[in-house]
Amino acid sequence: MRSFLLAFSLFASSLVAAAAAAQPATAASDERLQALERRVQELESRLAAPVPAPPAAVAASPPAVTGQSLDLREPPFGEFDYAWTNGNNPQPASLLGLGPVTFSLYVDTYFAWQLHQPADHTIFPTTTAPRHNEISLNLAHVGLELGGLNGPIGRLYLQYGSIVETIAGQDTTTTRGFFLTNRLLQYVQQAAVGWHFHALHGINLELGIFQSYLGLESYLPEENWAYTHAFMSDATPYYFFGVRTQIFPTQRFKIELWLVNGWQTFGQWHEARAGGYLWNWRPREWISLINSAYFGQEVQSDPGALRFYSDNNLQIRYYKGHTKHLRSLAFSLVGDFGWEHRETAPSGFIGGITLTHHIDFTTLWKSTLRGDVFYDQTQAISPKFPVGSAYPWPGSGAFLAGGFT
Repeated sequence: MRSFLLAFSLFASSLVAAAAAAQPATAASDERLQALERRVQELESRLAAPVPAPPAAVAASPPAVTGQSLDLREPPFGEFDYAWTNGNNPQPASLLGLGPVTFSLYVDTYFAWQLHQPADHTIFPTTTAPRHNEISLNLAHVGLELGGLNGPIGRLYLQYGSIVETIAGQDTTTTRGFFLTNRLLQYVQQAAVGWHFHALHGINLELGIFQSYLGLESYLPEENWAYTHAFMSDATPYYFFGVRTQIFPTQRFKIELWLVNGWQTFGQWHEARAGGYLWNWRPREWISLINSAYFGQEVQSDPGALRFYSDNNLQIRYYKGHTKHLRSLAFSLVGDFGWEHRETAPSGFIGGITLTHHIDFTTLWKSTLRGDVFYDQTQAISPKFPVGSAYPWPGSGAFLAGGFT
């Protein structure tokens, strides 16, 4: 009996141990099963839910056009702001644009007073504001420029005012032969057609009447630091009539080549063409260097005459302000020299220096101090009395002028 009870106890203990060993395995299986059921329910709920609309595409910046020409990707002198330079238009882009055409309207009136009070009210020598004690019109023009057509370029500016007489009206080559007169062309400030080539940083080829920057200053007084011109600037051309090629090898360097009729003339006295070059280097925003040269036969009665003239200028903006009362301080130094060879008269030296300091207070208020001296040994390019003047020109020696403005 005692043996039977012992055997029954051992059997019961074995069953309890087996049940205890099986319990953890069963619990683990239940947990895995429950996790699997939850996963299936989650997947079913996702499949049953409505598919959301794809998010709106975020506007991204357009990729760079690798096929665009270099002159469009990096336009000449477009890297910096050169509005501070002398002889440059400081205004923002024109509002008078219509597609590829940009229009221009310019009106310049003045009242001038000369201390010695000329009896006939003629202020001399000057090309700007030439009338004393009178309210007068210096220059008015209307014009248009054509560009952005992937090739064709052109411009046409018509002008009126006293500056027409002081510059274009003094051209005497129009008296050679017929069908070329001052009244025909003096009211045309610029008239040129040409083509723009997408090579290097741009190449322009133009034929017609175009502005010249010998002597640095611009034809338009508003674009210069001072309203009146320096003696040296008034003695050098403001326009040429011929062919001009502009080459931009880099974004900061320009070369111009000219083949023209003469020294600020519509016609020419001799059969040979005149010509020259100009280069302008602007390595930084605060500096500009220019060198130009001209060669031509300019004396009516001397077919063996030859004029050489070189214009050189340096402009530096040495202070750029960050206040509303002082924007910038800059100066320009112009040094010119030349020689006119004559066969029927003495040859002579031409030269001069202009130093100008400019203070740019605001967009409306500016101040300029200029000192200049100009020497012309044989009066080759120095100002003369107006064409048709009743007064005799005094003397035939060297011309020397200077002053402060």
